[in-house]
Amino acid sequence: MQPSFRRPPRRRLPPIRTRHHERSPHLLRLHREPRQTDPDLGRPGPRHRYDIEDWIDLFAHRVDGGRQNADDTSGVIQWFRRGFDKLKTLPARHVVATELQQLKARVSELSEQRKRYRFDPPVGYAGGRSGSGIDPRLTALYADSSRLVGLDAPVEEVAKMVMDNGNTGLKVVSVAGMAGSGKTTLATEVVRHLGKQNHFHCSAFVSVGQKPDIAGKTLKSILSQIGDGYGGGDDIGRLIGMLRERLQDKRYIIVIDDLWGKAEWSTLQCCFPNNNLGSRIMVTTRNDVLAKECSSNLGEYIYKIGLLSDADSRDLFFNKAFGKRNGCPDYLRDLSNQIMARCQGLPLAIACIAGVLAHQSSKDEWEWYASNLLPDSHSDRSNSLKQILNLSYNDLPSHLKACMMYLSIFPNNYEIDVEHLLRRWIAEGFISDGRRANREDTARSYLTDLISRNMIKTLHLRDDGTPSSCTLHPVIHDFIVVKSMEENFVTVVDAQLEAGSMNNGTIRRLSVQSSVRQDHAVAQNDTIKHARSVTVFGHASGVPLLTEMSVLRVLDLEGCKGAVCLDGLCKLLLLRYLSLRGTDVSELPAQIGDLRCLETLDVRSTQVKELPASIVRLEKLMHLLVGNAKLPSEIRKMKALVTLSCADVGRSTVNVIQELGELGNLRELELFCEATEISGDKKQLSFPSDGFSSLKQLRIHHSLPLVAFVTSSLPKIEVLEMKFEEGLPDESSGVSGVENLRSLKHVSIEFSQNDSGAAATVASVRNASEMLHPNHPVFSVIIDGMNN
Repeated sequence: MQPSFRRPPRRRLPPIRTRHHERSPHLLRLHREPRQTDPDLGRPGPRHRYDIEDWIDLFAHRVDGGRQNADDTSGVIQWFRRGFDKLKTLPARHVVATELQQLKARVSELSEQRKRYRFDPPVGYAGGRSGSGIDPRLTALYADSSRLVGLDAPVEEVAKMVMDNGNTGLKVVSVAGMAGSGKTTLATEVVRHLGKQNHFHCSAFVSVGQKPDIAGKTLKSILSQIGDGYGGGDDIGRLIGMLRERLQDKRYIIVIDDLWGKAEWSTLQCCFPNNNLGSRIMVTTRNDVLAKECSSNLGEYIYKIGLLSDADSRDLFFNKAFGKRNGCPDYLRDLSNQIMARCQGLPLAIACIAGVLAHQSSKDEWEWYASNLLPDSHSDRSNSLKQILNLSYNDLPSHLKACMMYLSIFPNNYEIDVEHLLRRWIAEGFISDGRRANREDTARSYLTDLISRNMIKTLHLRDDGTPSSCTLHPVIHDFIVVKSMEENFVTVVDAQLEAGSMNNGTIRRLSVQSSVRQDHAVAQNDTIKHARSVTVFGHASGVPLLTEMSVLRVLDLEGCKGAVCLDGLCKLLLLRYLSLRGTDVSELPAQIGDLRCLETLDVRSTQVKELPASIVRLEKLMHLLVGNAKLPSEIRKMKALVTLSCADVGRSTVNVIQELGELGNLRELELFCEATEISGDKKQLSFPSDGFSSLKQLRIHHSLPLVAFVTSSLPKIEVLEMKFEEGLPDESSGVSGVENLRSLKHVSIEFSQNDSGAAATVASVRNASEMLHPNHPVFSVIIDGMNN
């Protein structure tokens, strides 16, 4: 019998805060004191956008989370157990039902207040001071060519790409690059350069922008610039016809600047006839994928604009800030170098910041910009930089905005491991299950999209061409940090933290990047009890008390120095991502198997020697990275495992290889092994013909090359990486059967020492890969740190 609930008495609402309350004094009457509720579940407070989801999750785990599988019990026992569970959880059900009804009433009241006070931003509102509304790209169209730096070589290269005198057909050349990299300036200079040589009968330069008006603005502007006017009217079909007619017998060059969408390009393509007179179109865009679709010959004519060199950056900065290249006073030289280092060759950032500082002689102002390129300044030049970056950010769909803002968790210039980032996105709930793709593939597609939009920069690639690490340009990083703080999405605590600055609202995601002195204050702060994510860079003293964080989903302490306290860890029922890599942790709690939602566990490079037996109860664990820790028995029960990194296979008391082969979802395996003596013979790591049905990547770290692959083993393996310390003393190969891996695409072998045994192994594996294997996989060798 289900209990009946009466509607709870109406309670006073917590304070309501809004960006507009300073301009709406009537809202001050809506502020009330926060109410107290069940401390175990937390309470909805100001700006708690995630309260309902938190309560639902906690309700599910308080009611069902502790229930064990009962497959081995009879139906009668299960029936009695379900009834007992319902009675036992009645208090929790009542508390949650009450709170959810109060949250529903709160949402309704907030909706009514929103309508009453018209909180919707005005048309064109971009979340900040709009300034004059003038497009900052206009300055690029009328820049003094004699004062431009770093463009001589790019102009020559793009002009040569545009002309290609042997090609008389219509050709489209794309210029792609991140926001503020100088695409518009480059396109303008190319047209000027070619105009001096009278290569074209007519030219036009139009900026499409994020909200294009193809008929009312773009096409009319082109008609006007080619000298014939447009004759009135807004019918797009008529305008396209007029444009084609007037360009039909002319050799023209048209620049389509700042293109954002495929639909706009599809329309514009219809306007330009291929008259075999050597006409040209240049397209500038921030999207690499769009640049490829626009350019001729399936992406053959694309120029990816780079950043300025250190010398060019210095020339541009000094010209803008001091009026001459050598005009920097000694007391500002170090600060100038710091600012240029943060700009990292991005022309727009250098020009904007230098323009702001040109009228500032105060050293304090320069120090501020040296640590923050996007301060809350009323300077029009500073706002123009924000405006340009806002265009890229506002163009992102909502799911990519969340993924992008999440990167503000990492420090400036931090090398982000791609696999860890994707797993954290999934743990945070940013990635939904697709009908045709799993969450990992969907997350990877999100990252690829952000890279193609030039929002994220790739640092290193894997053998298969996918990125293994990435980072943010410092300018974009500062911009994203500001956005995240404005949205209360991520709270960043660094060396600039002032006392009390964390008490302005509930913290949902915390990134601690501070010193030991500040870490203790952070760890004791009461506003973090509702945090979903905690990441600590530096000292472990910054780790908050886990006993107070009931809704935590991500806990990343990788590389933290000092003792790490794990008290209360097993009470984090919603925890999905846990990284203790590189910490001083020596033992995991015996009850870690209670973390039934855990999907990623990383304890590599720690002092943990053995995993608790309860870990096999983690039915949702997909990524287990244990380093030197010994695996428990019954590892075959962990059916969800996709990635596994483990060690000491040769010394395990159970046949680990056979057990791992039964994991049908395992796609990536990393093994750390040491050779052992058995009756005077070296023990060989051998992979059987059955098992590992889904494995695609295998990395082996072995002291000696003792590996064998039998016929039909690892049927889906695509990438094989083997790292050994030294070769066998008898100069035999030690590695056999590589040719039996029928799906293999990439093989790499590495030796720490260069000896005759290593040479024999390399020769054998090379022969198997290049001569015996039917696919002829890509083969690479590294010996003693050198590519061979």
